[in-house]
Parts: sequence; structure tokens; C-alpha cells
Amino acid sequence: MDKENGNHMSRPRFRRHFLWDTVQPRFMGLSLCYVMVVIVSVSVALFLPLMLELEHLPLSSAEAQRVADQFELLHSRFWPVVASVSLLLIVHGVFFSHRIAGPLYRFRRIFHSVARGDLTVRTSIRKSDYLHTEAKCLGEMVSALRDKMARIEARHAEMTPQLERLKAAVSRGSLREVEQEADRLRATVEQLALAMEPFQIGSEPLEPAPAPLPTAAGF
Repeated sequence: MDKENGNHMSRPRFRRHFLWDTVQPRFMGLSLCYVMVVIVSVSVALFLPLMLELEHLPLSSAEAQRVADQFELLHSRFWPVVASVSLLLIVHGVFFSHRIAGPLYRFRRIFHSVARGDLTVRTSIRKSDYLHTEAKCLGEMVSALRDKMARIEARHAEMTPQLERLKAAVSRGSLREVEQEADRLRATVEQLALAMEPFQIGSEPLEPAPAPLPTAAGF
């Protein structure tokens, strides 16, 4: 039980620093490729001249022994340094890439929430993360959508009692009340159209505005 609890507790920590379903694995893979290219290039530049020199020297000569000693000394000093530097670069790459992958992961969750209609999401990220400008722009977008939807909902909420009052006026046969309620409803519809005007769903021009409601004379 303790072992299972320990694995359960360690998993979120690993999850916080390495996000598999983001750009972070590709960034780390590309960084490792660059590191390998540098290691191979430096190794060839250091060891290949000594190997070529050994091929042209008699194995029993003192010069060959000197080159072999240099080759062995270089091996003993080069690879530990390469391993240590590579490990440091990998650890640094994980933390560095997470400062980008973390906000992107957060943005993706916000996009899904907005697509479902949830405009109450928070767009804040950690102070140590990058992409703060993008997070601010995303927050402004969600806030603007929230304000626009609030205006649309307010106009929609006004229409229901106005329709009820209009129906009541029609049932009573009061043309004056019908005309007054029709004017109020017409104004609300115009305000609703203005609230929806900023939204564009295509490159084609918007549909023409609906015909105005009939006046009292049309009932």
C-alpha cells in the first residue's frame, strides 16, 4: 500500500515537469539530437587524428606508445565530462521546455473549455513560465467574449417578459398596448442584433437584418 501511495504521489511531480502530450517531447528530442551531433563532431576531431597516427606507427615503437597513452588519457577525461555536461543539459532542457510546454498545455485546456461554452476559465500562468504576453492576450479574448455573451444574454432575458406582455395585450385587444409592447420588443431585437454584430462566422457578408416587427396596424 505504501509503495502504491508513493508511486501515486510521485506521478504528479513528474507530470508537472514533463508533459508527454505537448511540444516538450519533440523539443527534448531535437535538443538531444543537437547534443549528439556536437559530441560526435568533437569526438571525431579529438580521436580521429590519434587513430590515424597510430595506424602509421610501428606498434612496438616508443612513439606509438606515447600516442596510445595520449589516446587513453583523452578517453579517461573526455567521456566523464561529456556524460556530466549531457546530463546537465538534459535536466536544464526539461525545466526550460516546461516553461513553454506548461503554458501551452494550459492554453489548450482553456481552448477546450471555451469550445464547450465555459467562459469562466482563468488564463493565469506561473510567474516563472514564458508566454506571459500570449496568456494576457488569451485572457483579454475570453474576457471580451464573456462581456459580449453577457450583453446577448441580457437582451435575450428582456425579450421573454416583453413577449408575454405583448401576447397579453393582443388577447385584451388593446391596440395601444400592443403598439407600445411591439416598439419595446423591436428595440430589444435591435439591441440584440447590435450585440451579435461583432461575431463573424465566415468571410461572406453578413445576412441582411430581419424585417421589423409589425406595428399595431398589422395585428
